[in-house]
Amino acid sequence: MISSKRRLLIGALTTTSLLALSACEGPGDPADGTGPVYFGVSAPVTGQYAEYGKFYKQGFDLALDKINADGGINGRKVKLKWEDSQSDPKQSVPIAQKFVNDKSVIAELGDFSSPASMAASPVYERNKLVQYGFTNSSPKFTLGGQYMWSPGISQATAEVQQTDELAKFGKRVAVIYQNTDWGKQVFEIFRKRARKLGLTVTYSSAYLPSTTDFRPLLIKARDSKPDLVYDIGYDNDAAAVLTQASKAGVTAKIFTEQLTATGIELAGKSAEGALTTATWFPNSTEPRVKAFTKAFKAKYGHVPGAFEVYAYDALTQLVHAAKKGGATRQGVYRGLKDSTDLPSVQYGKFRFQSDRRPADPPAPVAVIVKDGEQVPAKG
Repeated sequence: MISSKRRLLIGALTTTSLLALSACEGPGDPADGTGPVYFGVSAPVTGQYAEYGKFYKQGFDLALDKINADGGINGRKVKLKWEDSQSDPKQSVPIAQKFVNDKSVIAELGDFSSPASMAASPVYERNKLVQYGFTNSSPKFTLGGQYMWSPGISQATAEVQQTDELAKFGKRVAVIYQNTDWGKQVFEIFRKRARKLGLTVTYSSAYLPSTTDFRPLLIKARDSKPDLVYDIGYDNDAAAVLTQASKAGVTAKIFTEQLTATGIELAGKSAEGALTTATWFPNSTEPRVKAFTKAFKAKYGHVPGAFEVYAYDALTQLVHAAKKGGATRQGVYRGLKDSTDLPSVQYGKFRFQSDRRPADPPAPVAVIVKDGEQVPAKG
């Protein structure tokens, strides 16, 4: 059931995204200081991760509304040039070459997955074009060179924090994880932290990214008698796991690496009680969060999720850097390096450390799904 729903969702997203992208395309303007300022986007518009491309687009478009209404960058309109990578390293590399050859592009946003981004990093580094991997959690990403930046927390830190939150809800954990470089890396970080916290891994198994039937794994996890079943996967994996857990007889709590509003919608009532972590809440009383959530709901008619926020923040931060350092490739680099007040819905104002990751970002906290929304959870 999840598989067919997801196919319908991705089909709809693909059509919508392609129509939207065609509206953004056009001849490049020379970087003469008078035309629009362009940023390149390498992201999955089609393929199995297309839903994330849609999340990106919603966040970017909302940011563009505000940025251009406020005068763009010194009176110049800000625009995006999209390329569909499907989050595939084989496609992200030629996209990188296309962007570095396009002199109107002053910085790049993406890709969705760390492997897709890191495959392209040497191209961006050689040509001194900032690669802003705002969802790239691999600790190796920013090691690719001085032009690799990420406002996201490294997985080396984030997974330790996530494991600390998970440990509040049980001591016996069955783990299933994506059989990818990312999934295996996250599982290894979890395993080491779990040992230090005195947790017992009752069962563990990898699964292919194409997996849709999780029941055989869930049955084995159930039989290991855990307090928690932990899924280290993407949003669609979490939705399938939540939907199939009760059918597999799982009564343990479900903790997921990712769970967005789309995943909750797909899982329906099965998402109730699901646990994960978050760095922000759409119902927060923080003025910056209230303003963002209000604007997002007015434009799209629903509450924003994490990836929409990531995209909104990322574009806003690059524009801030271009205003500070200049609307050029080196200007963006200087602006990121020198800024101490980069804007963020998630963090408030922040600066980058020498490793090109945020300095002192707030730690994520556990959240639980109640009545279809994520709210703070107590362990």
